[in-house]
Amino acid sequence: MRRVWMLLVVLMLGAGLVAVPGCRKQMVTVQTGEIVLCTNGEIVSDTTEEIEVPADEVGQHGVTTTVITCELHEKLASLYAAAEKALADGDMEAAERALAEITREDPGYRDSARLLADVRGGTAAAGGGAAGGTDPGGTAPGTSEGSAPGGTAPGGSSPGGSTPSTPDDDDTPVGPIANLTGYIPDRLPGFVGQRIYSDPFVLFRDYLPESPGKIVQLAVEVEQFKDAAMAEGYLDSRARTRYSSNGQDLKIGSLDAYFGTRPDLAGLAMTDGAVLVVLEVYTTSDNPAEHKDALVAAARAAAGQ
Repeated sequence: MRRVWMLLVVLMLGAGLVAVPGCRKQMVTVQTGEIVLCTNGEIVSDTTEEIEVPADEVGQHGVTTTVITCELHEKLASLYAAAEKALADGDMEAAERALAEITREDPGYRDSARLLADVRGGTAAAGGGAAGGTDPGGTAPGTSEGSAPGGTAPGGSSPGGSTPSTPDDDDTPVGPIANLTGYIPDRLPGFVGQRIYSDPFVLFRDYLPESPGKIVQLAVEVEQFKDAAMAEGYLDSRARTRYSSNGQDLKIGSLDAYFGTRPDLAGLAMTDGAVLVVLEVYTTSDNPAEHKDALVAAARAAAGQ
Protein backbone atom coordinates (compact mmCIF):
# COMPACT_ATOMS: atom_id res chain seq x y z
CA MET A 1 0.00 0.00 0.00
CA ARG A 2 2.87 2.33 0.84
CA ARG A 3 4.32 1.75 -2.62
CA VAL A 4 0.96 2.64 -4.20
CA TRP A 5 0.82 5.93 -2.26
CA MET A 6 4.39 6.76 -3.27
CA LEU A 7 3.49 6.08 -6.92
CA LEU A 8 0.45 8.33 -6.66
CA VAL A 9 2.55 11.13 -5.15
CA VAL A 10 5.08 10.85 -7.98
CA LEU A 11 2.30 10.96 -10.59
CA MET A 12 0.70 13.97 -8.92
CA LEU A 13 4.02 15.81 -8.79
CA GLY A 14 4.63 14.98 -12.43
CA ALA A 15 1.21 16.28 -13.41
CA GLY A 16 1.85 19.42 -11.41
CA LEU A 17 5.10 20.07 -13.26
CA VAL A 18 3.38 19.72 -16.61
CA ALA A 19 0.79 22.27 -15.54
CA VAL A 20 3.34 24.88 -14.45
CA PRO A 21 3.13 27.69 -17.04
CA GLY A 22 6.87 28.39 -16.85
CA CYS A 23 7.63 24.95 -18.23
CA ARG A 24 5.67 25.53 -21.44
CA LYS A 25 7.33 26.79 -24.61
CA GLN A 26 6.98 30.51 -25.25
CA MET A 27 4.66 31.06 -28.22
CA VAL A 28 4.99 33.92 -30.70
CA THR A 29 2.62 35.21 -33.36
CA VAL A 30 4.44 35.28 -36.70
CA GLN A 31 3.29 36.17 -40.19
CA THR A 32 3.80 33.81 -43.08
CA GLY A 33 2.89 33.88 -46.77
CA GLU A 34 3.69 36.09 -49.76
CA ILE A 35 3.23 39.74 -50.70
CA VAL A 36 3.42 40.89 -54.32
CA LEU A 37 4.20 44.61 -54.71
CA CYS A 38 3.84 46.76 -57.78
CA THR A 39 6.81 49.00 -58.55
CA ASN A 40 4.56 52.00 -57.90
CA GLY A 41 3.83 50.95 -54.32
CA GLU A 42 0.49 49.19 -54.54
CA ILE A 43 0.07 45.73 -53.05
CA VAL A 44 -1.00 43.48 -55.93
CA SER A 45 -1.68 40.42 -53.76
CA ASP A 46 -1.27 39.49 -50.11
CA THR A 47 -1.58 35.88 -48.96
CA THR A 48 -0.03 36.45 -45.54
CA GLU A 49 -1.60 35.07 -42.39
CA GLU A 50 -0.73 35.06 -38.72
CA ILE A 51 0.16 31.81 -37.02
CA GLU A 52 1.36 30.98 -33.52
CA VAL A 53 4.65 29.12 -33.24
CA PRO A 54 7.23 28.44 -30.51
CA ALA A 55 9.63 31.37 -30.16
CA ASP A 56 12.60 29.25 -31.15
CA GLU A 57 10.91 28.27 -34.44
CA VAL A 58 10.29 31.79 -35.77
CA GLY A 59 13.18 31.41 -38.22
CA GLN A 60 11.30 28.64 -40.02
CA HIS A 61 8.54 31.05 -41.08
CA GLY A 62 8.22 34.58 -42.44
CA VAL A 63 6.87 36.59 -45.36
CA THR A 64 8.38 36.44 -48.84
CA THR A 65 8.10 39.36 -51.25
CA THR A 66 7.98 39.74 -55.01
CA VAL A 67 8.11 43.01 -56.96
CA ILE A 68 6.42 43.28 -60.34
CA THR A 69 5.08 45.95 -62.63
CA CYS A 70 1.32 45.42 -62.68
CA GLU A 71 -0.68 45.52 -65.91
CA LEU A 72 -2.01 49.01 -65.22
CA HIS A 73 1.40 50.55 -64.70
CA GLU A 74 2.87 48.67 -67.66
CA LYS A 75 0.16 50.31 -69.74
CA LEU A 76 0.76 53.74 -68.21
CA ALA A 77 4.52 53.46 -68.71
CA SER A 78 3.97 52.58 -72.37
CA LEU A 79 1.62 55.53 -72.83
CA TYR A 80 4.05 57.85 -71.09
CA ALA A 81 6.88 56.72 -73.36
CA ALA A 82 4.62 57.30 -76.38
CA ALA A 83 3.79 60.79 -75.11
CA GLU A 84 7.50 61.60 -74.67
CA LYS A 85 8.24 60.41 -78.20
CA ALA A 86 5.35 62.43 -79.60
CA LEU A 87 6.59 65.53 -77.81
CA ALA A 88 10.09 64.97 -79.17
CA ASP A 89 8.62 64.61 -82.68
CA GLY A 90 6.49 67.72 -82.24
CA ASP A 91 3.24 65.73 -82.57
CA MET A 92 1.15 67.52 -79.97
CA GLU A 93 -2.09 65.73 -80.91
CA ALA A 94 -0.58 62.28 -80.28
CA ALA A 95 1.01 63.50 -77.05
CA GLU A 96 -2.31 64.90 -75.86
CA ARG A 97 -4.14 61.65 -76.61
CA ALA A 98 -1.60 59.58 -74.68
CA LEU A 99 -1.46 61.95 -71.72
CA ALA A 100 -5.24 62.26 -71.56
CA GLU A 101 -5.57 58.48 -71.37
CA ILE A 102 -2.96 58.35 -68.61
CA THR A 103 -4.76 60.95 -66.52
CA ARG A 104 -8.07 59.15 -66.97
CA GLU A 105 -6.52 55.96 -65.62
CA ASP A 106 -4.36 57.55 -62.89
CA PRO A 107 -4.32 61.36 -62.52
CA GLY A 108 -1.30 61.16 -60.21
CA TYR A 109 0.92 59.13 -62.51
CA ARG A 110 4.31 60.84 -62.78
CA ASP A 111 3.79 64.41 -64.08
CA SER A 112 1.25 63.46 -66.75
CA ALA A 113 -1.41 65.93 -65.53
CA ARG A 114 1.01 68.85 -65.71
CA LEU A 115 2.28 67.75 -69.11
CA LEU A 116 -1.28 67.48 -70.42
CA ALA A 117 -2.01 71.00 -69.22
CA ASP A 118 1.20 72.21 -70.90
CA VAL A 119 0.29 70.50 -74.18
CA ARG A 120 -3.20 71.97 -74.15
CA GLY A 121 -1.72 75.34 -73.29
CA GLY A 122 0.88 75.06 -76.02
CA THR A 123 3.84 75.25 -73.61
CA ALA A 124 5.14 71.67 -73.55
CA ALA A 125 8.85 71.45 -74.35
CA ALA A 126 9.88 69.23 -77.22
CA GLY A 127 12.34 66.49 -76.45
CA GLY A 128 10.58 64.85 -73.54
CA GLY A 129 7.84 65.49 -71.07
CA ALA A 130 9.72 66.41 -67.95
CA ALA A 131 11.52 69.55 -69.04
CA GLY A 132 13.75 68.07 -71.69
CA GLY A 133 13.80 64.42 -70.71
CA THR A 134 14.24 64.23 -66.93
CA ASP A 135 11.66 62.05 -65.23
CA PRO A 136 10.39 63.29 -61.89
CA GLY A 137 8.63 60.04 -61.16
CA GLY A 138 6.22 61.66 -58.75
CA THR A 139 6.60 63.72 -55.62
CA ALA A 140 8.45 62.39 -52.62
CA PRO A 141 6.99 62.89 -49.16
CA GLY A 142 7.99 66.22 -47.73
CA THR A 143 9.28 67.59 -51.05
CA SER A 144 7.90 69.89 -53.68
CA GLU A 145 9.87 68.39 -56.53
CA GLY A 146 10.01 64.93 -58.07
CA SER A 147 11.97 62.03 -56.65
CA ALA A 148 13.95 59.43 -58.47
CA PRO A 149 12.54 57.49 -61.38
CA GLY A 150 13.39 53.86 -62.03
CA GLY A 151 17.05 52.97 -61.74
CA THR A 152 19.36 54.22 -59.03
CA ALA A 153 18.44 56.76 -56.41
CA PRO A 154 19.70 60.27 -57.24
CA GLY A 155 23.21 60.69 -55.94
CA GLY A 156 23.32 57.16 -54.59
CA SER A 157 23.90 53.54 -55.44
CA SER A 158 21.45 50.72 -55.73
CA PRO A 159 20.95 48.60 -52.59
CA GLY A 160 23.57 45.94 -52.17
CA GLY A 161 25.85 47.55 -54.72
CA SER A 162 24.13 45.72 -57.57
CA THR A 163 23.77 47.15 -61.05
CA PRO A 164 20.54 49.16 -61.18
CA SER A 165 17.70 48.09 -63.38
CA THR A 166 17.17 49.89 -66.67
CA PRO A 167 14.18 50.00 -69.01
CA ASP A 168 16.10 47.62 -71.33
CA ASP A 169 15.83 44.83 -68.75
CA ASP A 170 12.39 43.70 -69.88
CA ASP A 171 11.97 41.13 -67.12
CA THR A 172 13.31 43.30 -64.30
CA PRO A 173 10.87 45.70 -62.62
CA VAL A 174 12.02 49.30 -62.40
CA GLY A 175 10.67 52.25 -60.45
CA PRO A 176 10.87 53.68 -56.94
CA ILE A 177 9.73 50.58 -55.08
CA ALA A 178 12.06 48.33 -57.12
CA ASN A 179 14.90 50.54 -55.88
CA LEU A 180 13.85 50.45 -52.23
CA THR A 181 12.92 46.80 -51.64
CA GLY A 182 16.59 45.81 -51.58
CA TYR A 183 16.89 47.53 -48.20
CA ILE A 184 14.19 45.36 -46.63
CA PRO A 185 15.01 41.77 -47.67
CA ASP A 186 12.96 38.86 -46.41
CA ARG A 187 15.69 38.12 -43.86
CA LEU A 188 18.29 40.16 -42.01
CA PRO A 189 20.97 38.65 -39.73
CA GLY A 190 19.06 37.20 -36.78
CA PHE A 191 15.67 38.44 -38.00
CA VAL A 192 12.85 37.20 -40.22
CA GLY A 193 10.71 39.61 -42.25
CA GLN A 194 7.03 40.24 -41.62
CA ARG A 195 4.48 42.28 -43.57
CA ILE A 196 5.46 45.27 -45.76
CA TYR A 197 3.63 48.59 -45.77
CA SER A 198 4.29 50.80 -48.77
CA ASP A 199 3.59 53.81 -50.90
CA PRO A 200 5.56 54.92 -53.96
CA PHE A 201 8.45 56.44 -51.99
CA VAL A 202 8.33 54.83 -48.53
CA LEU A 203 8.59 51.20 -47.41
CA PHE A 204 8.14 49.97 -43.84
CA ARG A 205 8.73 46.43 -42.61
CA ASP A 206 8.70 44.69 -39.25
CA TYR A 207 11.06 41.82 -38.38
CA LEU A 208 10.92 39.28 -35.58
CA PRO A 209 14.05 37.87 -33.92
CA GLU A 210 14.81 34.30 -34.95
CA SER A 211 15.80 33.43 -31.37
CA PRO A 212 14.16 34.57 -28.11
CA GLY A 213 15.99 37.36 -26.32
CA LYS A 214 15.71 40.93 -25.16
CA ILE A 215 14.88 42.26 -28.63
CA VAL A 216 11.14 42.05 -29.17
CA GLN A 217 10.98 43.45 -32.70
CA LEU A 218 13.01 45.21 -35.39
CA ALA A 219 11.39 47.80 -37.65
CA VAL A 220 12.97 49.14 -40.85
CA GLU A 221 11.75 52.22 -42.73
CA VAL A 222 13.15 53.22 -46.13
CA GLU A 223 12.34 56.54 -47.76
CA GLN A 224 13.32 58.02 -51.12
CA PHE A 225 14.05 61.77 -51.21
CA LYS A 226 14.74 64.27 -53.97
CA ASP A 227 18.48 64.28 -53.38
CA ALA A 228 21.23 63.27 -50.93
CA ALA A 229 21.17 66.60 -49.11
CA MET A 230 17.50 66.18 -48.25
CA ALA A 231 18.05 62.61 -47.01
CA GLU A 232 20.91 63.79 -44.78
CA GLY A 233 18.74 66.62 -43.47
CA TYR A 234 16.03 64.18 -42.46
CA LEU A 235 18.61 61.95 -40.76
CA ASP A 236 19.60 64.93 -38.61
CA SER A 237 16.08 66.12 -37.87
CA ARG A 238 14.55 62.69 -37.27
CA ALA A 239 17.15 60.26 -36.01
CA ARG A 240 19.25 62.56 -33.82
CA THR A 241 16.12 63.94 -32.20
CA ARG A 242 14.36 60.61 -31.71
CA TYR A 243 17.43 58.71 -30.46
CA SER A 244 19.12 61.43 -28.45
CA SER A 245 20.86 59.23 -25.84
CA ASN A 246 24.16 57.41 -26.45
CA GLY A 247 24.44 59.22 -29.77
CA GLN A 248 27.29 58.19 -32.04
CA ASP A 249 28.22 58.85 -35.67
CA LEU A 250 29.52 55.78 -37.48
CA LYS A 251 30.07 54.22 -40.87
CA ILE A 252 28.14 51.33 -42.35
CA GLY A 253 30.68 50.35 -44.97
CA SER A 254 30.96 53.53 -47.03
CA LEU A 255 27.67 55.01 -45.78
CA ASP A 256 27.27 57.71 -43.14
CA ALA A 257 25.15 56.59 -40.19
CA TYR A 258 24.03 57.56 -36.70
CA PHE A 259 23.27 55.35 -33.71
CA GLY A 260 21.36 56.38 -30.61
CA THR A 261 18.86 55.23 -28.01
CA ARG A 262 15.86 56.23 -25.97
CA PRO A 263 14.00 54.21 -23.30
CA ASP A 264 13.09 50.76 -24.69
CA LEU A 265 14.42 51.65 -28.16
CA ALA A 266 17.70 51.66 -30.08
CA GLY A 267 17.92 53.17 -33.52
CA LEU A 268 20.35 53.37 -36.43
CA ALA A 269 19.83 55.68 -39.39
CA MET A 270 21.95 55.79 -42.54
CA THR A 271 21.85 57.55 -45.89
CA ASP A 272 22.60 55.92 -49.23
CA GLY A 273 22.52 58.78 -51.69
CA ALA A 274 18.96 60.10 -51.69
CA VAL A 275 17.67 57.15 -49.63
CA LEU A 276 17.25 57.28 -45.85
CA VAL A 277 17.12 53.95 -43.99
CA VAL A 278 16.09 53.85 -40.32
CA LEU A 279 16.36 50.64 -38.26
CA GLU A 280 14.82 50.51 -34.79
CA VAL A 281 14.66 47.72 -32.21
CA TYR A 282 12.18 47.55 -29.37
CA THR A 283 13.81 45.90 -26.37
CA THR A 284 13.10 44.80 -22.83
CA SER A 285 16.66 45.72 -21.85
CA ASP A 286 17.38 48.54 -19.42
CA ASN A 287 20.37 49.35 -21.65
CA PRO A 288 19.18 49.58 -25.28
CA ALA A 289 22.72 50.52 -26.37
CA GLU A 290 23.72 46.87 -25.97
CA HIS A 291 21.92 46.17 -29.27
CA LYS A 292 24.24 48.38 -31.33
CA ASP A 293 26.08 45.40 -32.85
CA ALA A 294 22.81 43.73 -33.88
CA LEU A 295 21.65 46.94 -35.58
CA VAL A 296 24.98 47.42 -37.32
CA ALA A 297 24.88 43.85 -38.68
CA ALA A 298 21.31 44.33 -39.92
CA ALA A 299 22.20 47.69 -41.47
CA ARG A 300 25.21 46.23 -43.30
CA ALA A 301 23.04 43.49 -44.76
CA ALA A 302 20.28 45.92 -45.72
CA ALA A 303 22.70 48.21 -47.54
CA GLY A 304 24.86 45.42 -48.99
CA GLN A 305 27.93 46.87 -47.28
